[in-house]
Parts: sequence; structure tokens; C-alpha cells
Amino acid sequence: ETGMKILFIAPHLSTGGMPQYLLKKIELIKDDCDVYCIEYQNTTGGKLVIQRSQIENILKENLITLKENKKELIDFIERIDPQVIHFEEMPEYFCDTSVSKQIYKKDRKYKIIETSHDSSFDVETKMFFPDKFAFVSEYQKDRFSSLGIPTEVVEYPIEKKEKKHREKSLIDLGLDPDKTHFLNVGLFTPRKNQSEIIEYADKLINDPVQFHFIGNQADNFKDYWEPLMQDFPVNCKFWGERKDVDNFYNAMDVFLFASKGSSTDKETSPLVLKEAIGWGMPVLMRRLPVYNGMHDKFSNVH
Repeated sequence: ETGMKILFIAPHLSTGGMPQYLLKKIELIKDDCDVYCIEYQNTTGGKLVIQRSQIENILKENLITLKENKKELIDFIERIDPQVIHFEEMPEYFCDTSVSKQIYKKDRKYKIIETSHDSSFDVETKMFFPDKFAFVSEYQKDRFSSLGIPTEVVEYPIEKKEKKHREKSLIDLGLDPDKTHFLNVGLFTPRKNQSEIIEYADKLINDPVQFHFIGNQADNFKDYWEPLMQDFPVNCKFWGERKDVDNFYNAMDVFLFASKGSSTDKETSPLVLKEAIGWGMPVLMRRLPVYNGMHDKFSNVH
């Protein structure tokens, strides 16, 4: 609805899939709606700011970061007076229970929508009930159907991009066009399973291939990535966090996504797969149950 005042509440805006999904939503509705965003906690450390900076560019002073006192959230809601409050993750995960109780009060005059970027939430433990769910995957919709709350699946869009000038693009990145270049994008975490790609690299050390990793190495996963970096093969290159990921999708030959997750740490709907599919790259990935076969229709997915 044009002119509607919408307030997004995000647990944080540190680089990753959730802030990217939120950024895309804001981009799509900003011209028709009056958009606000409250960041519950700034966990970027001033480094992991790729999407946060873009959201701030669009929203300016309509992006609010809470300080220590989370009860301020109630004051901001009263001041903004939105028609819709959209939680970008379930409040049970990040929001003080006392604050959630006030937001979800019976006689509220706004509608509440919840999105989630997680697939292991225990439905039985749900305490707060929105007017609607807007989930990112069919898997989530199936799991929450027992609650009887209206639900829509809003998948991140796949945008078709044309790859151009492979040789020049690789040379611009300082890379050898005579090699096959594999790309992995994502946080260095056990779930993303970069260690398996490093094993492949070790076995292919004499072949004309190179493996590239884009993504941040956050301190809370140091136990995982620090040992990997100490024995990093010469045919692997770590690029850290990048603003220009499109240059890598354009230049590289194969997208390699080794994630397998576990029962307690599952993927949901990784945006990097959608980006790689949009670029028409061959994508090598595991067919995880959480995906509900959402990638099966694409001929470039293997």
C-alpha cells in the first residue's frame, strides 16, 4: 500500500544473508512506503558493514541503532507510529522478552509480520504470534503450518546477469586466465564447510586450478578458521570481505558451495546460490533437505 509506514526490526546488520535480504526488500519498497529500520544491536565492529552502509545510505536518519537500553525500542515505536512492524528474525532469538511482550500486546494498532533466516527453530517453543509470516523458504512454511498463521514465502529474487570479458576480468583481479577458478562466498564457519574445499585444493595442487574465498573471518568462529589459515594451500586465495563481489561472479568459472550443515546448524536459503545461479555459473552444491528441491529446476546447478 503506497504511503504505508513500515518499521523493520533487525537483530543486527553485520554482513551476511539476512541483512542482504533486508536491503533488497528496502530497495524494492522505498519509493512507495515510508521505511524505518531499528537495529537491535550493532555487532559489525566497524568492519562487517557491507549491507549496513547501503541501508544507511537509503534510510539516513530512519536507521536507528539501539544502545544498551533495549526498552528504548518501545519509545521509538510510539514515536514512529508504524502501520506495520516487520521483525526480520523471530523475536524469541534476540529481543528481550519484556520488550517483546509490550510490542505483541493484544490491543496493538499495528500489524506484525515475522521473517526468519533460520531453519532450526523449535515451533513448539514459539511464544509470540505475529499477524503473518513472510518466510524465505517453503521448508520454513511447512514447519510452521501447525500454528495456523497466514504465511507467504518471499524468496530472494534471482537476477539474471551476463558474464563478460572473462580473460580481462581475471587479469584485472591479478589472476591467470589459463587456470580454472573456483569461487566460494560466505562467512568462514563450520556450516559453510570451507575446510572441505581446502582438502580439494590440496589434492589438486599440481593442476591448473585456483580456489577463491570471499567472506569475513569473524572472531566468534576463530577456532574454525585460524587453523585453516595456518596451513592454507598455495592454490587458495583468501580475499576477505569485498564490496565488489559481482566482479568475482563475473570473472570466475565455477561456484563451489560445500555446505552440509548439521541437525542444529542448518542452511535455510543461501543467497549466494541465487546470485551464482543468476550469473549463469556452474554451481556445485549439496542437495540439502532444507532446500525442498528449490534449485532443481536450474540447468547450471549440479
